[in-house]
Parts: sequence; C-alpha cells; structure tokens
Amino acid sequence: MAILTADEAKARAIALAGSDDFGPAGFEVGLERTLDAFARLPLTERAAAAAMDKTVADLANRLRIEQWYRDHPEIEDQEIEGPVLVCGLPRTGTTATVGMMATDPRYRFLRGWEAMSPVPPPEAGKEEDDPRAVSARKVAQEYASQQSQHIMDPDGPEEDLVMLAPLNMHAYNGAYPMPDDYIAWWSDADFASTYAYHRRVLKLLQSRRPPHLWLLKAPVHLFKLEAFAAEYPDAKFVWTHRDPAKVIPSVSSLQHTLHLQRCVEGSLDKRAIGPRFLDFWVDGMTRGLAAREAIGEHRFIDVWNDDVVAQPIATFEALYAKLGFDFTPEFRAGLDDYNRRNARGAHGEHRYSAEEYGLSREAIREAFSVYVDRFNL
Repeated sequence: MAILTADEAKARAIALAGSDDFGPAGFEVGLERTLDAFARLPLTERAAAAAMDKTVADLANRLRIEQWYRDHPEIEDQEIEGPVLVCGLPRTGTTATVGMMATDPRYRFLRGWEAMSPVPPPEAGKEEDDPRAVSARKVAQEYASQQSQHIMDPDGPEEDLVMLAPLNMHAYNGAYPMPDDYIAWWSDADFASTYAYHRRVLKLLQSRRPPHLWLLKAPVHLFKLEAFAAEYPDAKFVWTHRDPAKVIPSVSSLQHTLHLQRCVEGSLDKRAIGPRFLDFWVDGMTRGLAAREAIGEHRFIDVWNDDVVAQPIATFEALYAKLGFDFTPEFRAGLDDYNRRNARGAHGEHRYSAEEYGLSREAIREAFSVYVDRFNL
C-alpha cells in the first residue's frame, strides 16, 4: 500500500467520522512529517497499510472528539486533578510502578482501549461489558506469549503520551525505525498544543467515569517535562531509576523486535540500533534533568527499581508519605495482589546482551555518567 498524502489521510478520516472539523490547529505539520517519514522506511506492505490505517484512525478519533465536545459543551468545565506522572527511562520499572499505584482506587488512569476509541467516553459501571474493553481483552490474550518483553493489561494503565500524542500528530512512533531527521524534529518540537489536546482528551474521558486525579506514565515524557508542567501546574512527578547499562540493551531488544515485525527482511542492522537508542535516551535524560531543575526539585520523588522489586510495600509507603497520600489497607492489598500476579518470571524471561546490539556496559555508563553519578547507579 502506498503512503497517503496528508489530504488523502484527512479525506479518509472525514469519511469515517462523518465530520470535517478537526478542532484546534497544531497537528498539520506533524501529519506532513509523519507521512513523509513513513514513505522513506523499508516497510512491508502489511506494515505500511497498518501505519496508514492507524494515522487515519487517529485523525478520525480527533474528529469524533471534536463532535462530542460540540454535542456536550459542558465537558469544557471539567477539572483535572494533579496529575501524578510516572516518568524515567524505559525499562526502569515505570510499568511496574504505575501498575502498582493503579491498584489504588483514588486514581483515574488511561486504558488502551479507551485511548484507541475515546468516543463515546466510557461510563462508570458499564465498562466490564463495553465492547471496546471486551475486544482489548481478547487481543491481550492472543499476545500473552510476548509479555516477557512488556506486560499487557487491557484494563491497566497504558502510556498516555504514546496513545494520545498521535491525536495531535506528535507521535514518537517508536515501533518503527523512524528516520534521524524525524527523531530530531520530534525531539525539538514544541509540545504546548499537544499537551493542551492531551488535557482535552482526559477531560472527555473522565466526564462520565471519575475519579479526576489522573495517574499517567510514558518514558517519552522525559523529552517534554517543561511543556507538561506548563499545562499541568499542579502535577507531581515520580521518577524511576535503574542502571542504564541494563536499560539500553533491553530497550534495544524490544525495539528491534518491533522493527523486525514491520520492515522488509534484511533492511535492518541489529548492531546499529543500540548506539542509536543510546544517543536518543541520553538526549532525553539531558532534557529531563534540565527540565527538573526548571520545574523545581520539590515536585519530584525518586524511586529506584531495585527497591520496587525487593521491598515494594516499604517503597510505596515512603512514596505515599512524600505525595501526601494515605497508605490505606485497600492499597496495600492491591500491591500484594499485583506482586503475586507479576512475580519475577511470571511472564517468561526476556534475554538479551549489550554486545549483540553494538554496545558495551562501559560505553553506556560513560554516556550516562551525569545521571549515574547523581542517582548513585
């Protein structure tokens, strides 16, 4: 399948949604950039078709969101509490940290199925039988064998920026080996309009399904923390930490698996992916640390992955004390249940080495030396 032009993608979305009002400006440049990047990738026919289907679906969802706002203008008055953002490098325990916190009923978090199909917004008490949720559970069951690399819980928290940035055509698109110029553009892009639309979607999703204290998570937020804090001035940040010499090979392995599924055989260099992701995440960390200084240390709470694994109860008791939240018996029971279901090895083992991706432990730690020294990793 040929890669669509921006006009073709918008026309298909309009036909799907039955509406032609895309709402606030800000997505057009990203749409052009995204389609241009996809056109230069060695994608299989199936992957190219899937990428275009996803792009059109994101545009159609944006149209549906805007139509829902026109039909329900009272949603504009919705207030968002917090949010609490779990951030940090990928593979540092962000998934486990947010998964455990999500067992506390005080939070509202983003499920994958509602992000992929946000209209109509879910209704409290009706989610168990919501066709979108039922379908997502079936898909998760089919992909259960891949969970050694990443845990999939259709009713658990998903990566909000990964799911919602595409609505403003600012997706990182990590499942694809995006060209260097696209990554450079994305890394430097102003995310003010993207986080404004992010808020717009969260308001819609909470309108019929409270609570309003959002628990969010996505490692790529590291690149954009100042923009996030500007949009959400009451946000608190939980920053997860792990030795980057363990992080980067794991990221490389996961991303290489995703890229192999989407690209023509023989088009990828396995040993080149490690240095590429090392550079990318060193840049993200540099930006994140600078943003942390600008935002203020008092809004950040640090959590070490080793502590989450070895002593989760004590770790989350300390975290909650710093957040100013009660550590309730209900939450403690939720933590115990999560850890029983997700004990080490419960989803298989994810095996990889730094060397197979063109890396070494020493080179990774040297590249992250500022981070390693600051957080005693």
